[in-house]
Amino acid sequence: MSKLSHTTKPDRKIYGNCQVLSPDNILMFRCDNKKIHWYLNRNLATIISESPFIIRLNFHPNGLGNHNKDYGLTKMENVCVNCGTEKYLTRHHVVPYCYRRFFPVNLKAHNFHDVLSMCADCHEFYEIKAFDLKKEIASKHNVPLNGIINKADESFVKALKYSKAILLNDRIPEKRLMEMMDCVRSYFGCDFTTEDLEKLSQTSYQTICKTHGEIIISSMNENEILEFIKMWRKHFVDNNDCLFLPENWDIENEW
Repeated sequence: MSKLSHTTKPDRKIYGNCQVLSPDNILMFRCDNKKIHWYLNRNLATIISESPFIIRLNFHPNGLGNHNKDYGLTKMENVCVNCGTEKYLTRHHVVPYCYRRFFPVNLKAHNFHDVLSMCADCHEFYEIKAFDLKKEIASKHNVPLNGIINKADESFVKALKYSKAILLNDRIPEKRLMEMMDCVRSYFGCDFTTEDLEKLSQTSYQTICKTHGEIIISSMNENEILEFIKMWRKHFVDNNDCLFLPENWDIENEW
């Protein structure tokens, strides 16, 4: 049994399939019980049926959600899309979160298409393949998986550290003190004064870190991001049996 099996309940459900209707009884979207009760607790909707759970909004929304979008209204089965089991289901993001979190807002809003249910065993097996693709992306774009850290200039950091030590500590061994002063002198390029040390010691600096996903996505325009999404979908299909994909799920879907 996979490690993921120990962190999920055997009877967990990924999809609620509750229906939300417009005031004109148009099916707008499906969601889980939590979202249904969000509307009900605020008196924004009325219960039409409890089995299946259907509510109707008490107000006219700005849009009709997923109306006329085949996949957006599809009833989602609580089974592993790969093997069909109903046990130990987990939520799998087809496009890894490390990339999706940096998508433009308009693309993030359509995350539902790329969240699929997988059992813990199938999920863990595929993540090994997904990691291989991440390594390929890292190599292609020359961006390490652990991101890039832009550290402050090393000579500056040393000079800053030593300037504080020289000002605060009068017990530094003479040999060590001379080494530290030489380092500071080298940084300034000339002899320095106590005032120079005080100014330097009060200087602050930042270590700038950028994640692998942030660097990759920031280098793409929207069309390239769409192709990036399709690449991950194709990789998912090619590396799984995918015998139980939801109806209307499509690699080419662009909403």
